[in-house]
Amino acid sequence: MSDIFEFADETNETVDTTTQTWKILVVDDEKSVHDVTKSALKKVIIEGRRLEILSALSANEAKKILDEHPDLALALIDVIMETATAGLELVDYIRKDLKNKKIRLVIRTGQPDEVPEREIINQYDINDYKEKTELTVDKLYTVIRSSIKQYMQLVELENKYDDVYKQMTTHPLTQLPNRQKLNEVLDTKGDKSLVLINIDRFSAINETQGFDIGDEVLKQMGGFLCSKYGDSMDIFHLEGDIFGILNLDNRINEKTLLEIQKEINYKSFLLDGIENKVSVSLGLVMKEEGNLIQKAEFALKDARSFGPNRASKYSDDIKIIKTIHNNSLWSKRIRDALENGRVLSYYQPIFDTTSLEIKKYECLVRVEFEGEIILPYHFLEAAKYSGQLYKIFKIMFVNACKKTKELSGKFTINMTDKDLEEPELVEFIEDTFEKYSVDPRQIGLEILEGKSIMNNALIKKRLHLFYNKGMAIIIDDFGAECSNFGQLVNLPISILKIDGMFIKDLPSNNQHRIITESIVDFAKKIQTPTVAEYVHSLEVLDIVKEIGIEYAQGFYLGEPKPDLVH
Repeated sequence: MSDIFEFADETNETVDTTTQTWKILVVDDEKSVHDVTKSALKKVIIEGRRLEILSALSANEAKKILDEHPDLALALIDVIMETATAGLELVDYIRKDLKNKKIRLVIRTGQPDEVPEREIINQYDINDYKEKTELTVDKLYTVIRSSIKQYMQLVELENKYDDVYKQMTTHPLTQLPNRQKLNEVLDTKGDKSLVLINIDRFSAINETQGFDIGDEVLKQMGGFLCSKYGDSMDIFHLEGDIFGILNLDNRINEKTLLEIQKEINYKSFLLDGIENKVSVSLGLVMKEEGNLIQKAEFALKDARSFGPNRASKYSDDIKIIKTIHNNSLWSKRIRDALENGRVLSYYQPIFDTTSLEIKKYECLVRVEFEGEIILPYHFLEAAKYSGQLYKIFKIMFVNACKKTKELSGKFTINMTDKDLEEPELVEFIEDTFEKYSVDPRQIGLEILEGKSIMNNALIKKRLHLFYNKGMAIIIDDFGAECSNFGQLVNLPISILKIDGMFIKDLPSNNQHRIITESIVDFAKKIQTPTVAEYVHSLEVLDIVKEIGIEYAQGFYLGEPKPDLVH
């Protein structure tokens, strides 16, 4: 049998000058098998590395080696050792207990009649089955080489997965774990305490000192939180100017919250050679399980309602509980609707105010639930908190593209800043256009005006990209948020849609008329058409025409319907 394990020298391969080796575990209760195997493989080189043979005379010895060497590439395992099934039980231990799917497992047996090959292959997660008598020099070498090749491929795939996973769960600027990673940690059982930290007036830093300075504030804030609290707590950068501190053993309380705020207030941020101070608002949720981010966001919102540099703790306020309960309830309903095709598109016509001809349609989302059509104000907040808004946007976008075949008109789709940050958004839009042969000029994106858009470089870049393709960029609900006219000049705007709260009471509210006229005047100066929402009567329509708004939509002109109005 000694000739079975004799190998010729594999000196034709370049040897890795590092100390790296391929680790191979030989599990067999016959010591002679180990001696001959080690001798035979002594000079073998595979992919530039020599082989390191580790020996175990029993399954129990093998378990110890496996614990000490998680990077084993291959194990050659005898079946019958201390018991008749010791080798097979070892295979189960590796795959099920250690959850090691990378190591290649080859069963070697000298008693094939007692361990039938088909039965072993069917019942155990092994990669090969060999009788010891059939393992000639060439066959054993082939088994080892092919096993190591498979192991290399699995390691490479795992590394790629790890890289992608890290990108998905890491904030690109601070390299801290992000909201997605925090959600994963919060999915584990047990009470936890969470602090959300929001930098006060951060948008003003970006606007007055530039985005580079703003980025530097975020990086320094992340570094400070890690150095101060990272040893005992987990630090996250959820998004934008919001950070999180998670405590798994619930040592954070109201006193700790104020200490954290005080430490940040004392911290000096060196920006462009000048020392600066920042203040923060904080929201705390203590010793809770479930919906921690949402509860902490409620506390943070409560703190900010009192002004900057405030802190608040979540409490069982009935309004908050009702909102959380509603979001939880609708999250499940939306998930079910998405899975069963009950997220629907309704279309509201948009008219030319001069000719009263339909010029385009706005694609509006509805959900069918228990035979009723549900309006979005019931479920959009729940969709936001459960991460389902982008799925809804994709359905609306595809439906609008399909409708271009039914009517060669134009369609607009609402989307959020979060949708605009989705990694595969550009590819999705381009693929959908190609699939349905859509001219990009037929599709517009309605985006809510807000600082999160105007201060986000990625969103600006994508809006310019879509605009250059021919898509219309519509700023929705203009006037309701920050109304930063100067910033809007830097965006590729096709249309301004004036917020309906100014339009609906134009006949009775002179202030709203003044605001509306100011917006229209600004829009005309930058040569951008305007749309009036909530046109609910002839009187409102007449004033809209008089002011000079080019387009209008509302129940007086046409209600949203599942089919197009021709």
